[in-house]
Amino acid sequence: MTRGARGGLVAGTWGAAALALVLLLVWLPGATAPARAVTAVPGQAGATQLAPQRTPVGAGALEVRITGFEPAVPAPTDTLVVEGTITSTAAQPVDAVRAVLRVSATPLGNRGEIGEVLAGLGSRTGTPVPGASVDVAATLAPGRSVPFRLTAPVAELGLLAPGVYVTGVEALGSLGGAPVRQDLDRTFLPWWPPGTTAQPLLLTTLWPLSAPPAQDLAGVLVDDEVPVSMSPGGRLDTLLGALDAAPGVVTTVVDPLAVQLADDADDGYEVAGAGDGAAAAGSRAAEVAGWLEGLRGRVQDPVAEPEAMLIGGADVVAARRGRLLGAVLGQRTLIDDTTRAALGVDLPQRLVMAPGGAADERTLRTLARAGVSAVVLADTAIPPTTPSFFTPSGNVRVATPSGPLPVLAADSGLSSTLALPMAAADQVLVVRQRLLAETLATITELPDTQRLLVMAPALSWAPSAQGAAMVVSVLGTTPWLVPTSLAAALAREPSSVPRSLAPYGAEQRVAELPAGHLDRVRDQYRGLASYAEVLADPAALDAIARTAPSRGLSGWLRADQALRERLTRRVDSQVGALGSSVRIVSSGSITVAGTSGTIPITVENTGTLPVTVGLRMASTPPQLFSAESVPPFRVDPQRRTSVEVSAQVAAAGPIPVEVQLTTPDGRDFGEPGELTVQSSAYANAAGILVRVALGALVLAVVVHGVRRARRRRRPAPAEEPAPVPVPGVHRG
Repeated sequence: MTRGARGGLVAGTWGAAALALVLLLVWLPGATAPARAVTAVPGQAGATQLAPQRTPVGAGALEVRITGFEPAVPAPTDTLVVEGTITSTAAQPVDAVRAVLRVSATPLGNRGEIGEVLAGLGSRTGTPVPGASVDVAATLAPGRSVPFRLTAPVAELGLLAPGVYVTGVEALGSLGGAPVRQDLDRTFLPWWPPGTTAQPLLLTTLWPLSAPPAQDLAGVLVDDEVPVSMSPGGRLDTLLGALDAAPGVVTTVVDPLAVQLADDADDGYEVAGAGDGAAAAGSRAAEVAGWLEGLRGRVQDPVAEPEAMLIGGADVVAARRGRLLGAVLGQRTLIDDTTRAALGVDLPQRLVMAPGGAADERTLRTLARAGVSAVVLADTAIPPTTPSFFTPSGNVRVATPSGPLPVLAADSGLSSTLALPMAAADQVLVVRQRLLAETLATITELPDTQRLLVMAPALSWAPSAQGAAMVVSVLGTTPWLVPTSLAAALAREPSSVPRSLAPYGAEQRVAELPAGHLDRVRDQYRGLASYAEVLADPAALDAIARTAPSRGLSGWLRADQALRERLTRRVDSQVGALGSSVRIVSSGSITVAGTSGTIPITVENTGTLPVTVGLRMASTPPQLFSAESVPPFRVDPQRRTSVEVSAQVAAAGPIPVEVQLTTPDGRDFGEPGELTVQSSAYANAAGILVRVALGALVLAVVVHGVRRARRRRRPAPAEEPAPVPVPGVHRG
């Protein structure tokens, strides 16, 4: 055999072996397959402001403050009593200190003058009232204060037409020369004499009983703030208690968040530890129960016409922008049911208190389609299309593609008045007289036409007990005010003054809940919805858990970033734990005896509720493995359940197989598990094939050796002689 023939035989022998190995790899496709890798204060216009800082109206060596003004609304036969203090602010003694009562000769011409007066500006300094002055001190040392008391018969004040008269106390004093004005403190004297024919003002006051979203998915409170606010002297207790003095003068607007928390915590609650540590029992369950009982009595009073706001003063624009507003609105029935069960009255969420008092057109259109009764906006968010010399009524209709939407334009002057501090008696006095001035000045703008104003303090409004009682008293006793319920306000013909929605710009968007937070809330909704689908009884997931994402959209969370992050982090973790509480625990490698067989799969439920799940298995590519889907089966809480899955194997292993839980209607649930499946039948066939290939290789080698031995035993042929060269002859 030639060298070429021998090389061809060897190549053919090794080629046969190689072909056998290639066939082996084709029969073992799984052998080379890679393994699968498996985040303001909510309310309307007039967020909390500080009282205006009044500059001295005079030389400035003295400071005068009015601390008493009675009666608030004087009658012709009354005597006006004005009290206060004068304090020396000079570095040297002030002599001949005197207090003088002054009253303006004419009433205010418009509401715009009110802010000027309180800030110490404007020209209305009034004229001295004869006989209404008093010597306070012959000499007043630096830093010392002295009280004063001035009186004057109202009939001698020269009050003519009904209206608001600027009334002040002037502090006179000398620093070596003649006494001069050192300061002037002013307030407002409302005058509504008998026989006044001006139309009284209808006033709808929305009295908010709202709470921040303090509960996580399990009902544990992130802090004790809300129970404290429901305890005697707390914010919610103060607001509720003030209503007992004059039932029916305000519309109580109940936040379902506050009701939900109180109903859940009145028999005991837990508060999360610092740094999200272990929860501890709360200590104010009895106080919460007392507040809830008081609220029940309030809303069940036949005189009361309570309303419920959309849960937590939801940040409706941010929710709509994040495509979550539908989810909030979709939970109204669930939340209304829990509110009804807690209060004993039907109190559906029909009122939207837009955080910041602003909303865009698309959000209003969505709310109109949802059938809300009214949206409360700041009057600055829906101003008259043309300037007006008077304050128009606050009940408005906004045209939307979904139909007209009732809007209540909260009066910014009244809202900012209620936002002033009311911790001390003199602060309460300032708010009282300004509240009277704002309402009476509105009437005198257009005295022959009756109008309706809306007063809506912020959801976080926290007046003192004295301040809250004062507001209720003013509303119930002022002769030119007619308290009007929300229902009555909406039943009136809307204002005829054309209004347009103000642009919703960058300033409003910055105040919204951030986009990253909305993404997390969206995931919470999806996670809870997925978990509810596998529950044997979806209704077993209580309302506290199901509404947790909606609480995350509360307007309270706009400004309170710390609360927002802590609450969201807890709910994120809890939703994730629910999803992972139902999982596949089978893993590793499973060998099927033949080309088909059963594969045991174990599912674990570490949750507290029974679930119903299905199961399917698949490989990549799908031609290698197939299995029948397992119909839904029940897994009890804190238990494991195993099922047998019929499967067919079309190749030798190992074959990566994905095991996926499904909801009863066939959707994927949770993270898939992984198994490695192989067939012993294909494994045996592959072994036989390998042995045959190796045998063929050995046989080829033996045959080749025998042939070589035979060739060596044959005789060698005789060699031919070399040719003899012939001279002169060329052999070519």
